[in-house]
Amino acid sequence: MTSIIASLSVSQIKALSTAAITALTTSDVAALTTTQIKVLSSAQIAALQTEDIATLTTEQVSAVSASAIKGLSLDQLAMLATSTVGSLGTAQVAALYSAQIAGLTSDQVEALTSSQVGALSSSAVAALTTEDIATFSTAEIAAISAKALPGLSTDSIAALTTDQAVALTTSQVAALKASQVTALTSAQIASLTTSQIGALGSTQLAALTTDNVAALTTDQIAALNAKVISALTSAQISAFTSAQVEALTSAQIGALDSADIAALSTDDIATFSTAEIAAISAKAISGLSTDNVAALTTDQA
Repeated sequence: MTSIIASLSVSQIKALSTAAITALTTSDVAALTTTQIKVLSSAQIAALQTEDIATLTTEQVSAVSASAIKGLSLDQLAMLATSTVGSLGTAQVAALYSAQIAGLTSDQVEALTSSQVGALSSSAVAALTTEDIATFSTAEIAAISAKALPGLSTDSIAALTTDQAVALTTSQVAALKASQVTALTSAQIASLTTSQIGALGSTQLAALTTDNVAALTTDQIAALNAKVISALTSAQISAFTSAQVEALTSAQIGALDSADIAALSTDDIATFSTAEIAAISAKAISGLSTDNVAALTTDQA
């Protein structure tokens, strides 16, 4: 028998009780127009049976309002085809709460577009597993908003491929929490571009492990922001190789404090040009050890 559901007005659809919604047949649900679906409430959406959800077309699901999509249960979400998940509007994706995001399968997460990923909140990103993040393309990694990036777990950060790590924008790098920076592997650090390294702030620099500091290339060392380089601890400075110290610019050397200078070895100081020796601040010069002073060349002195 032909369903009469399509003939119901918007007002009549809105007036249907949850019991009436549950009683709809799959044929009735399939007959719902996008205009009718737009007025369904979250409670009405929640009342649909899982097999009803499976019958909905991508156009019908896309018509569910952002406020109503919160009504989808985890069982209902599981019925959505990957093509349907990929067709969700950014407002719909942004409206999903963390438990719904966590309920998505890795296949469904992989179906998300860059625009959809960009709509995820920090709590939504936090609900994604390491396996979920592994499905993200470099474009999708770059699409995570700077506000949402702190939601990535340290496990997910550590599991990023070098291609994914390089895909992070400078805004994203600047938004990394200290714990996330600490979680980065030496391979990930070594893969970062000089622009990404230059985006690291003082809190982030201080969070680098000594192994990560040792992994920095000479080009990356030279790219460190001189305004925040003083945040490096003496232990981190001590982890520098002489080649890394030699890569420091005069501006960076001028920003080092006495504790940083004290952490430099005689071999390190030997790499300093006369301009770099002159760049050591009056406050920091006291950090030079007597051995370092005695080892200065006549040009350096």
